[in-house]
Amino acid sequence: MKSTYISFLICAFFACTLQSQELFLNTGKSVTTFKFKDVLNNDLNDLQSSNHSYIDIGYRGRLFTESINFIGGFGFHTYGAVGNDTFNNFLSWEVTYVGINLGIDAELFTVNDFSFHLNATAGPEIMLQGTQTINNLVFDILNEEDFNTPFVFIRAGASFEYWVAENIGIFFQYRFGRGSQIKNSDTGADLRYTSSDFGIGLVFKLAKKNS
Repeated sequence: MKSTYISFLICAFFACTLQSQELFLNTGKSVTTFKFKDVLNNDLNDLQSSNHSYIDIGYRGRLFTESINFIGGFGFHTYGAVGNDTFNNFLSWEVTYVGINLGIDAELFTVNDFSFHLNATAGPEIMLQGTQTINNLVFDILNEEDFNTPFVFIRAGASFEYWVAENIGIFFQYRFGRGSQIKNSDTGADLRYTSSDFGIGLVFKLAKKNS
């Protein structure tokens, strides 16, 4: 399965280079949790966040002005949570989604080779794999109705960028995201994700911006 993910990213990489002014690769840690309500509007309480990983690849190109850019790409994101039920059973969830992200990147200011950016993206994500653990028992939840409904994720964040060479830059990024189901599952349950991403990335300039 991992080789499939890697192949997908490589294909996306070369597809993006055909049109983009800049190409970026971003990866890091994500602190995630979720909120779950069943059909009777009962919450699954006492869930705690858990640490996972993500990887994004995409392109960035000038949109309106020199400082406003369109960003778009693909990503693999893992979400999860841990907790205990009323019988003190240990519970955990880990799910991986693939998605498309489209949005805006705004360069607020530049000092020499440093720049500060704000960005916001939105896009759909679909589940690739997922497990639920109850004590030492692991269950596949890929086909569970409460989890396999497509989601829409909205993210906003900030990044510091430094160009280490004429065509290569490095950046550090934080962003916060929320995801909700496009529609409730057939069971009537409602599932929502939240994530705080801490990442590092590379950006490659493929074409000079017009002055």
